[in-house]
Amino acid sequence: MNGPACIVALSASARSLLPGHDFADAYQVDAAVSGLTARQATQAIVTHPPAWVRHLVKTRNCIVSLFQLRTVEIGVDQPLQPTIGGFPVVAQSAEEVVLGFDDKHLDFRISVTVNAGSDTGTLVTVATVVKTNNFFGRAYLATIMPFHRLIVRHLLEHARFGQVS
Repeated sequence: MNGPACIVALSASARSLLPGHDFADAYQVDAAVSGLTARQATQAIVTHPPAWVRHLVKTRNCIVSLFQLRTVEIGVDQPLQPTIGGFPVVAQSAEEVVLGFDDKHLDFRISVTVNAGSDTGTLVTVATVVKTNNFFGRAYLATIMPFHRLIVRHLLEHARFGQVS
């Protein structure tokens, strides 16, 4: 287990992912592994979620499919699409991976960045940026917000950064 995930200020690059966004937050952990790439960090965070997170996402998928919204099978990559942990890759470099997609109710981006941390670690930051498109998007965002905060912190604190290649 990593140290506690701390809320941090959103970087300028994360703020620019969705101009006019309605919500943004960022959490950071000091992973006890040096030299992580953003892709390795992202894989460690979203590829092996705990059962309770998979269950919440499965429940979410059942509900939103009734409204013909996009679903994500967290932890499962799509063979014909560039995804990490089921989320489409929007952009990537050694220092940052951006995941997300646009939907009818809202657009979202997840930015995972890495920077040199302590002498033997890497600072890993997960920023979430959301732009709502209508009333349903605002209602959806308000509903999932408590779960979002809990899940992001848990995934960062329990990511197996030392077990990725």
